[in-house]
Amino acid sequence: MQWWEHVEVIVYGGWILLLLMAAVACALDVLRNQGDEPQRTSLWLTVIIAFPAFGVLLYLLTGRSRKASMGRRVADSASDFLAKIKAHPKLDTYYSSLSSWIVHSGSVAERTLDRTLDTCSVKGNAVKLLRDGTAAYPAMLEAIHSARVSIFLQSFIIADDEIGHYILKTLEDRAREGIDVKILYDSFGSFFSSFYRMFNKYGRGIENFKIRPFSLANSLTRWRFQMRNHRKLLVVDGRIGFLGGVNISEGNVPVRRKGESAIHDLHCRLEGPVVGELEMSFLRDWFYASKEPEEEILKTAVFPPPAPCGDCTIRVVCSGWGQCYEGSEKVFYTAVSTAERSIWIISPYFVPDTPFIMALRMAAARGVDVRVIVPLNNNHFYVKLASRSFYESLLEDGVRIFERRGVFVHAKAMLVDSEWALVGSSNCDVRSFRLNFELDTVVRGESFLRQLKSELERELAASDEVTLEQIYAKKGAVRAAENLCALLTPLL
Repeated sequence: MQWWEHVEVIVYGGWILLLLMAAVACALDVLRNQGDEPQRTSLWLTVIIAFPAFGVLLYLLTGRSRKASMGRRVADSASDFLAKIKAHPKLDTYYSSLSSWIVHSGSVAERTLDRTLDTCSVKGNAVKLLRDGTAAYPAMLEAIHSARVSIFLQSFIIADDEIGHYILKTLEDRAREGIDVKILYDSFGSFFSSFYRMFNKYGRGIENFKIRPFSLANSLTRWRFQMRNHRKLLVVDGRIGFLGGVNISEGNVPVRRKGESAIHDLHCRLEGPVVGELEMSFLRDWFYASKEPEEEILKTAVFPPPAPCGDCTIRVVCSGWGQCYEGSEKVFYTAVSTAERSIWIISPYFVPDTPFIMALRMAAARGVDVRVIVPLNNNHFYVKLASRSFYESLLEDGVRIFERRGVFVHAKAMLVDSEWALVGSSNCDVRSFRLNFELDTVVRGESFLRQLKSELERELAASDEVTLEQIYAKKGAVRAAENLCALLTPLL
């Protein structure tokens, strides 16, 4: 054997050793960080062991939960922020006044949420449902123009398009007029805007105009999929709030974007005592992202004295590691566990875990009218296939499934017994249940529930109901593709 052949053997052996060491390290990381999710753990161990090179790369790109790193930092930041502002006069006045607006319902669902979530229900609020960016953006811009002190905007996506630039330019103009403007975006969701340095075009030289990514990422780490801040929030002067599924993107105006790129969505405008809770949610995230001292952050935080605006009682649910972990999942499980008459769910990504599928089936089996509305045209084909893998078992136990025709439906809502609702940023999937930072509201109030029920009836009228006959008629290749995607449920 020639000397260079010895070198080749050594090099190849070194690469194999490094690959084995990486696979072992990733396997240990899976066991350390994801042991509370056996299905997800088993899947990752199988992929890493069966396909070491591919498995290690895939795990590093998409698999790490980041609970022990980013999750712990967010949790510590939230605790630190709340401890530092606890005695602040502005907050003390707000929360002392808010106590008289907190209500405790005698319903089983409310008692369950009281015990499992770290938030309370607040009465005296007004909520208006907004359909698509067509209604949401004008209402948001009206609120922005009415601002007297502060504007806080948070979005998973702020797109590098006409809508994104228009809203940022409007916010820049308001900052020049003396309004404090703070903007948070997710570094993965807004990757292309950040990559093309869109955010650098606004606010130069304006001290009170600040834009920050939620996860402090550089160009080498923006690919990290886990622990995304999926919240969509606008708070103006602590008195008007917006939340829901609408990102800042031209695609949310279907009349302007035809075909597959158009998005149908739902958003909400809120007024009343609960808006202070939304303001606190933003400031807690801002403290983590900006590293600003709490005194600086609270300078322009308003927290106005609570005043009644409507008949809605609202509970804010900030899901995410270190805040209200698994908060939205607990609300979904509360719904299927306590509903007596009906559960209507609309979600673009319907990929929950097996226990939740079983809970839905059991709710339908005991006579609850369970309806699930999903888009016929999904922007991620593999999610659509994974969702369809659940249809047969759901339909056999009485769950009704509707595929909404037309443009991609990004709306997220749940109506329970026509008595309470969940609206916000959470999908009915594993990612929203355990991986993302989400912002939702549990709403009670006759006027809003009528709006939401009317909207869901409109969605049902534009949908095709799936039948068991259609499921049984599927070709073997289609079933195989669906079941393959279903195996990836813990990753989707």
